[in-house]
Amino acid sequence: MIKDNPMEWSNLLLDILWAYRTSKRDAIDCTPYELVYGHEAILPMEISVRTIRVDRQHHMTSEVYQEAMSIMNLDVEAKRAQALSSLIRQKRLTVESYNKWVRKKSFRVNDLVWKVRLHMGHKDNFYGKWTPQWEGPFRVVKVYSGNSYGLQDMNGNMTRTNINGKFIKAYHPTIWEKYAQNIQKCFPEFWENRKK
Repeated sequence: MIKDNPMEWSNLLLDILWAYRTSKRDAIDCTPYELVYGHEAILPMEISVRTIRVDRQHHMTSEVYQEAMSIMNLDVEAKRAQALSSLIRQKRLTVESYNKWVRKKSFRVNDLVWKVRLHMGHKDNFYGKWTPQWEGPFRVVKVYSGNSYGLQDMNGNMTRTNINGKFIKAYHPTIWEKYAQNIQKCFPEFWENRKK
């Protein structure tokens, strides 16, 4: 509808809102309109056709109508409580489903970690598809609540922002780095001369 007449979207907004408010939601097992007013919406077609529900409302006395409205209000509260419990149950299921696939990571101060490069999926023109996705190593300097970490590079420079634990992973030195560390430990004089 809007695709054919993009300038007419404001005229269609009321119809779209009405359709949204009167259509049933699986999460709350009723319509948003019903949650607010306690009964289903009387559609314009029902008014012109004169359904039983409309006839009953027109022929009620004021006392009977008041009593019916108070009963309806009790029903609304029950429906709202039921909708809320249904939403909470669905949120809990969603969290459990998500957490099945999330691996818990925790790091301590002085652990070495890799950090995801920003703009994951970005390819460097020089490296092409072999563009590294991780950079580091970094040292964990501070552990914050909410699985957040303060990192420092090997030159002692702090990262500008704290990093969420899902964007870092444990650093394991390569064979060549282990080899260099062993040479440094066993032959410190050779290592110092090599640096010069």
